[in-house]
Amino acid sequence: MEPKIITKEAFLIAGVAGSGDETAKVWQTYMKLEKMNPLKNQVGEAGYEVRMYPGEESMGKIHVGVQVKDSNVPKEYKLFFMPAATYAEFEIYPAKGYESSNAEMSKWLEDNTGTYKEALLDGLHFGIEVYDKRFKGNDNPESVVGFLVPIVKVDPNFDIMQTVSGPMNELAGRIGQFAGEDVSKKVMRGKDGIIAAKDPVKGALWMKEAIDRLDTLIDKDTRQQIMTACGCSCNKVNHKDSEEARQLRMLCASEEDFLAMMEPPGNGVRYEREGKTLFQYYTPGKYKQGLRCYCSLINALPKGFNASPTYCQCARAFTEQHWSYALGRPVKVELGETAITGAEECKFIIHL
Repeated sequence: MEPKIITKEAFLIAGVAGSGDETAKVWQTYMKLEKMNPLKNQVGEAGYEVRMYPGEESMGKIHVGVQVKDSNVPKEYKLFFMPAATYAEFEIYPAKGYESSNAEMSKWLEDNTGTYKEALLDGLHFGIEVYDKRFKGNDNPESVVGFLVPIVKVDPNFDIMQTVSGPMNELAGRIGQFAGEDVSKKVMRGKDGIIAAKDPVKGALWMKEAIDRLDTLIDKDTRQQIMTACGCSCNKVNHKDSEEARQLRMLCASEEDFLAMMEPPGNGVRYEREGKTLFQYYTPGKYKQGLRCYCSLINALPKGFNASPTYCQCARAFTEQHWSYALGRPVKVELGETAITGAEECKFIIHL
C-alpha cells in the first residue's frame, strides 16, 4: 500500500467528543445533534473522526463531526482544532474491517523511517478517518474511508548537540551585542568544553554559574535586554506552537472564542484566567522524567541548586512573543516565580 502524501491547512471540526471504545455511540450523538441544530457554516460534505491515543494499547479518545468555517457554532457543539500538517493518506475498505490495513500502514512507516516520522498532537498519537464521497456504507465492498497519518520529514543532518550549542552561541552573541566582547568572553568561559562534554548536569551547573557571572558584571537593564533578545530568537526557531495558536485565532470568530478554545500545549502546562489577565504555569517536574526547566541548557539542574531569575527573562520574552503573535497584537508578560529559582512551578502573568 503506497499512500498519497498530502498537505492540509489548519481547520476546525465541530462535533462531539467521546471515548475511543464508544465510536458508534459518539457518532449517534453527533447525528442527533446535527438534526436538531444543523450547522450553518459547514465546509464541504466530508465527515471526520479524529482518534487520539497515548499508545498502541489505549483506545484513547475521539472527536467526530464536520469542518466548519469558524467558531461561530451552537454551544452544544464541541470545537476541535486541527493545525496545518502533512499526512500520508491511506485507504481503508470497511467491508474488510477497519483494522485490516493497520499492518500495511505500520510497514510503510517502518520502511520510510529515514524520510518521515509520525507526528504527534499535544504529545499524543493521532489519526483522522475521512468519510467523503468514497464512503458508500460499511458493507459495500467498493466503499473507501480515507485514513490520514500525520507525518513530518526527518532531517538527516540533525545533530542533537545543536539544541545546546545553538542557544549557547546565541547567548554569547547577545552578550557581545549589548555588553561587549570582553564581557561575553568572561561570562561564557569554558563554553566549548561544556558543549564537547555532552553532560546535561555539568552543562546545567555551568549555565547557572555563567548567569551568576552575568549578574556580577552587567547591570539589570542590560541583562534583561540580553535575555529578552535570546527569548525572541528562541521563539523564532521554535515557532510551531505559536504558529498553531495563530492559525486557531484566525479560525475563531472572536478573541474570546480563541481564549476559550486554547488548550495547554502538552503535559506540565496549564492556564488560569482572571478577567483581562491570563496566568500561564509551567510545571517541568511533571513532564516525562521530570525536569527543572523546559530549556535544554538548564533542564538538568540538580535539586538543591537554584539559578538566578535573570535566566528566566528569556522564557518571559519567549512567552510574550508567543501570545503577541497568536493574538496579532502586542501583549505584555510579567515574570512571576520560576522552577529553577526554587519554586514548584513557573508563573507567567499575561496582560491581555
